[in-house]
Amino acid sequence: MADDHCILIEDSMLRKQRRNLPSLHTEELAIIAPLDIHGEPVVEAKIYAKVADVGPRGMYIRSDNPVALGEVLDISLSLQGQDGAHSLKGIARTVAACDHDSCYVVGIELLPEDQPAKWRHQFH
Repeated sequence: MADDHCILIEDSMLRKQRRNLPSLHTEELAIIAPLDIHGEPVVEAKIYAKVADVGPRGMYIRSDNPVALGEVLDISLSLQGQDGAHSLKGIARTVAACDHDSCYVVGIELLPEDQPAKWRHQFH
């Protein structure tokens, strides 16, 4: 996991799904935006976050801003050594305040129907 002072509270679904790639050597950034009732990203509400851990069905991010539990999110991120960005959708399943920093750790479950083959392929 990325070096941080946060205590991660992992749910069993994401704990079992570790990334099969080497651990993150750089801090990878993600742009997160909640979706409106029409399924479109609310650009004015987007936040920038650091990716803490990823797996085939979910990820953890660190953000200065909290995310509402159950909120559907549009996620854009690039992973080290890969061409192009991933565009994903997920649901905020856990939110925890960091232990020493003024940040939040958000556990996101990715929506299966919005996982492109390029994303799934890296974990097999």
